[in-house]
Amino acid sequence: MSDSRIQNAVSSLRNSGVIAIPTDTVYGLGADPFNADAIQKLYHIKGRPEEKPIPLILGSVNDIDKVAQNIPAFFYHLTEKYWPGGLTIIVESKDLLSELTAGRNTVGLRIPNHILLLKILNEFGGPMAITSANLSGEPASTSPQEFGCELTKKLDYIVDDGNTPGPIPSTVYDISISPPVIRREGIISRETLNMELACYNRLLKNS
Repeated sequence: MSDSRIQNAVSSLRNSGVIAIPTDTVYGLGADPFNADAIQKLYHIKGRPEEKPIPLILGSVNDIDKVAQNIPAFFYHLTEKYWPGGLTIIVESKDLLSELTAGRNTVGLRIPNHILLLKILNEFGGPMAITSANLSGEPASTSPQEFGCELTKKLDYIVDDGNTPGPIPSTVYDISISPPVIRREGIISRETLNMELACYNRLLKNS
């Protein structure tokens, strides 16, 4: 049976809308990353400072080459273990709006471990810009009931799938520089990523 939430979400995205969507961590606010009007609307709704870039979620590894380039081998070492899941990896961006990247040459990417969200992404046919579903500076939401009236009334569509596992968001790991830097601690620990880097470096040394 088809899920009307998928079609409604995709329709909103294709019409420059901003939607609320469940993820495998917390609820997010999503928009078409290639639509400047939608990205500006996303910043406005959240009250997000324009100097803070917005990451992307992908429905498939096939989307990576659409938005990133010069990807280090360490990226694939990480994705093999942690995608789909709660690791956002920052790499060099390709052909993305300056509004989305805040004028930088990097972008954060992840594939979420959430069946409904992956169905929406695959039906949409590409990546989605996403930031946590809350007004800037407020706690992330784990259900639509936590959004508050001010945020709710500004959204074009809400994909209600009950509570998410939150409240801890994804970990943001910047591998566009060497050595890599954790930009936000989240569901995957600093210790785990330090071990992965050490393991990868040993593999390189012994190869």
